[in-house]
This record gives sequence, structure tokens and C-alpha cells, in this order.
Amino acid sequence: MRKAVAYLFRQTYRVICVLGCVFILTSCGWHEAKEVIATADSLDQTEHLIYDDTAALGKSIRCLDNPFGRVLMSNTLGKAYYYMGRNFSFSDRIAEAAECYIEADRLQINDPIYRGRVNSCMGYICAQNNNDSLALIFYERANKAFKKSANEWYYAQNLLNIGRCYLEQHLFYQADSILHIAKNYQLDSTYTARRIKTTGLNFYEQQKYDSALVYFKQEVDYWQSEKDRCFSYLKIMQVSMDIRDLAQAVSYAQRIIEHSNNPNHLVNAYYCLIQDAEEKHDTQHLSLYSHARNDAQRLLRDISNKYANALHLLEDYLNNPHPMRWIRITLFLSIILCAILAISIAVYRKLTTAKIHLSTTQINSLSLQIKKHEEELNKQLEMHLYDKRLDKLRRKYPKPLNKWNDYSQLKQDINPYLHNWLEALEKLDLTNRENVFCTLSFIYPHLPIDDLANYMCITKDAFMVRKARVVKKLGITSTQFVEFLQSL
Repeated sequence: MRKAVAYLFRQTYRVICVLGCVFILTSCGWHEAKEVIATADSLDQTEHLIYDDTAALGKSIRCLDNPFGRVLMSNTLGKAYYYMGRNFSFSDRIAEAAECYIEADRLQINDPIYRGRVNSCMGYICAQNNNDSLALIFYERANKAFKKSANEWYYAQNLLNIGRCYLEQHLFYQADSILHIAKNYQLDSTYTARRIKTTGLNFYEQQKYDSALVYFKQEVDYWQSEKDRCFSYLKIMQVSMDIRDLAQAVSYAQRIIEHSNNPNHLVNAYYCLIQDAEEKHDTQHLSLYSHARNDAQRLLRDISNKYANALHLLEDYLNNPHPMRWIRITLFLSIILCAILAISIAVYRKLTTAKIHLSTTQINSLSLQIKKHEEELNKQLEMHLYDKRLDKLRRKYPKPLNKWNDYSQLKQDINPYLHNWLEALEKLDLTNRENVFCTLSFIYPHLPIDDLANYMCITKDAFMVRKARVVKKLGITSTQFVEFLQSL
């Protein structure tokens, strides 16, 4: 027995030495990476500049993005991805920026300000693609982080982002609540200008043009450069066109063209000038403005395509934040099982050499335990994967669709998620309407009976009658119904 223990100790010592060598090799560049991120943090916090040495950031990411670095240097790696994402954003490589923000968010940097900024950047990408519902999710995540940090500047600024999303979705009550909270913060002139602009947008979206015009004109005074005033000019121009004051709209359109290089601003400004030229029958300027607007529209389409590509990445991230987790879990469990088997074999051989014989019963018992453990792990992994499919299905269809009363339509929509379950259900020899009843009961067990009955276009009493008929066919009780569906 002593020889077996000594042998096991030697093998363990060798494994530790190998892991130690691997750790030393992978951590050689960590000090340099920490210095790079320390410099980036200093620039960010003292001069409010983003560290633009992408070569150094890329080297830091390559050095740290490994199993050891992700565990022991997750904060440094997360910041490196964040700063790299900002650089990609500035160079209009939006999809690559989104990938960096996603990695930074996965690493969950300890500082809540960074977590908030990462989510705020992802929300901005969604908002630029006019997906305000998705942007709202990221902005609300950012708000939780900023609130935890107790940093009023970031928290108040992000409140305006949330309010803007509510306005774009015409959720005016929620927007009013956010603006009421934002009004309590007295920060710098930039924040005041943004708050006034958001208030103006609130009136504009509700078609209260006189009030909106007052706020947009008031906002102009808070910006120091003409370029920063161009959004205010744009909104004043649009309000003026809505109230049919084309002369005032044209004057602001000309200011936009003179000072802005934003394609969205230019497209709208040239539209205003085209309307004026048509009214004056000025064909020369009409042709000039039309060509200029077409050029701006091409630029706008190019930018929109870049944001659209990034949007798909962010949607997939929200739907499946850790796509490789199940592979890592499986690999980790496999390594543990292999290690257990290797140690068991090594100990067994040593005991055999030392003439220590295990009885056949003991060996079978050990094998049975290992097999049982493997089966339990496989079962847990399978259930985890199935729960994720159900969760993804419920996110895509929060409520049943009316067309699902037709079983063929229902099967067509949910088959990619519950293929095996549907096959098992169809073997129960139920009618199509009963299949619909079972499927909706399985996917939406949290919905009240009244709601389920409404979605199935039947009364509550008819719902209960159908349930009684189904459980009778299945040979189970009513209380066993949900558990039976899950067992499929």
C-alpha cells in the first residue's frame, strides 16, 4: 500500500510540474500587458482619451486570451478588449468592435463603470441600426452597473439613452418618468444640452411642435461648436417643415450642409432644399440637391450595413451569451473522468504488483459507480441543453401565436427547437387539436389557464374538458400531466 501511495504521489508531482511550466510560459508577457492597460486607463481617466496603440492592445489580447489569462487576468483582458473595441468603432469597423465588446462583457470586469460602458457601447450600436428594443436591453444593463458604481455622471447620461429608446418606441409614460429622474441631476453643460434635447424629442414624437421647437432652440446655446449644434439644427428644420415654415427650415438645412459631415443629417437637409427648389421651380438647384442627396444616401447605406452586421452578433450574444460553455463543461468533465480512470488504473496496477488483490465484487462495484456517474453527467448535460432550447424558444415567442391553433403551423415554427419532443408526442395517438393543447401546455406552463384558453380560442370550461380528455387517453391523473409532458 505504501508503494502505491508513493507512486501516486510521484505521478501527481509530475503533473503539477508540467502545469507549472505551462503556466510560466503563458504568463511571460503578462507584466507588459498590465503596463499597456495601465497606460490606457491613465489616458482614459486623466485626459479622457482612448489609447490608440492597437498593436500593443492586440499583443496584450493574444498574450492573455488563454485559460490561465482568462481566469487570473480577466480584468486586464476585459479592458484590453474594451479599448480595442473603441478603436475599431472610431475606424468604422463596427462588427469587429461588437466582437470586442462581447468578449469584454463576457469577462465581467470588476469595475462596474467599465461593465456599464461596455454595455452602453453595445446599446449605441443597436440604436444606430434603429433597433431600439435591443438597445434598451443593453442600456438598462449599463444602468445597473453605473448605479452600482455610484458615478452620477455616467448614470445620468445613460438615463438619457434609456429615455431616447423609450421615445423611439413611443413609450411616452416611461420616457416622462426617466426625464423626471434625469432632471434631478445638475452636471456639465453637455449633460444639460442632452437633457433639453431629449425633452424636445419627447414633445416632437408627441407632435407638440411648438414646445419641441422651444427646447431645440434652447439646446443650441449649450453647444460651443457648430458641428455639435447640427443635430439641434436638424430637429428645428424637421419641426419647421412639419409646421410648414419652409423658409426657416431652409435656413437651418443650409447650416447643416455647411457644418456637418453626418450622412443622416445631410440626407434630411438636402430633402428640405429639394422641397424648396421644387416649390420655386428651380430646376438647376433641384438637380444639384438631388445628386448630393443620392451621394449622402449611399454613404448612409454603407454605414447602416456595417451596423447591421454588428447587430446580428449582438442579437446572437443576448440569445446565447456563452455558446461554447457546454463544450467546455463537457471537456472539463471528460478530463476529470479520464484523470479518475487513469489514477484508478495506476493504483490498480500498483496494488496488483504488490500482490494486493481486489475482489471481483469490488471491481464491478467501482466500474458500476463510474458508469453511473458518467450516465448522470450525460443526463445533466442533455437536460441543460434542452432547457436552453426551451428558453430560446420562449424568448422568440413570448406568447403563443394565433396561427398555432393549426398544428401544422405550430409544428413548423417550433420543430427546430423541440424536434425530438414533437416526435415523442405524435406517437401518443392524440388528435391534432390535442397535440396543440399538449404543446402549448408544455412550452407555457407559467401562463394562466384563462390566457391559454384565449390563445386556443376556447373557453376556460372547454379547456378543462379537453385536459380531462387528454389525461384520460394518456392514462394519467391531472396532477401528473405537466410532469408527463416533461418526461417526453
